[in-house]
Amino acid sequence: MNRALRTAAVGTAAAIALVAGAVSPAVAAGTPAASPAPRTLAAIQAAGAKQTSQRTVSLTTAISKVTANTQLSSTDRSTILATLNGDLAGMSTVASAIAADTSVTQASADFKSIFTTYRVYAVALPQAHLAAAADGLEASAIPKLTAAEQKLAAALAGKFATKSTPALQADLADMTTQIATAQTSLSGLAANALAATPEAYDANHAVLTPVRQSLATATAAVKQARADAKTVLAALK
Repeated sequence: MNRALRTAAVGTAAAIALVAGAVSPAVAAGTPAASPAPRTLAAIQAAGAKQTSQRTVSLTTAISKVTANTQLSSTDRSTILATLNGDLAGMSTVASAIAADTSVTQASADFKSIFTTYRVYAVALPQAHLAAAADGLEASAIPKLTAAEQKLAAALAGKFATKSTPALQADLADMTTQIATAQTSLSGLAANALAATPEAYDANHAVLTPVRQSLATATAAVKQARADAKTVLAALK
């Protein structure tokens, strides 16, 4: 294999490796744990301490991962961190309020706010994950696959033209199509994910569903483009 094809192979291999990394959770998604408030003040305070502590741990972990994520755009990182840090401060405020409450009525209201005002597990962490996954694909996987596609096309049209077949050309054309599909699906995805708010979720629990669907489409397209590249590379060895 000549240098051009070796370069294409390296680029494609790198893109393949990035596909999994780009779509893996950038933050811990956590498990929603909304539950009705207990009936006694002591029980509410104990449950409040537990629920806020869980979210504090999840948010702290997420903040660390987001800060270290080099594939996030600076704008998206700033937006995500503002939300996560805001929720982290909120958990501290709510925890203190519940601990200081002297009536079941007030403690119940404060306890409920853990699940309605902040939506850590339903909105903040999922939207951070979705935005990070989209940025990862746009920043790394797609550019490398695009570069590989261009090198493979040049190889089939040039030195390796004798190995070109209708089937390989179809694979290459599909690779181009899949990359375009991924790019289209990712357009505005991170912004849409980060635009979700607790209020929007309260009005429509499926507010992030279209974003998840777009990410799934983009991920599938990137994986298919990867498979097409592997097929063409194998035929040119």
